[in-house]
Amino acid sequence: MVKKVLVPVADGSEEMETVVVVDVLRRAGAEVTLAAVIEGVASGGLDVTCSRGVRLVADKPLTSCRDECWDLIVLPGGLPGAEQ
Repeated sequence: MVKKVLVPVADGSEEMETVVVVDVLRRAGAEVTLAAVIEGVASGGLDVTCSRGVRLVADKPLTSCRDECWDLIVLPGGLPGAEQ
């Protein structure tokens, strides 16, 4: 059975803690969803700018993940992202 993992990200999230975790989990066969905490205007609200300026595009907004069951939720660091 494939494990479902949620990784919420916001502007200011630490990019290494986000990208490396997502990469390792996907290589291990997990179904990883990168979810934008705050919906913006660009890319349908899925663009996130990490703490060192790296831009990521989330899979979907966090609000659409509420009713799903997750085996694991990973919270990447980054103070500005954590404050959101």
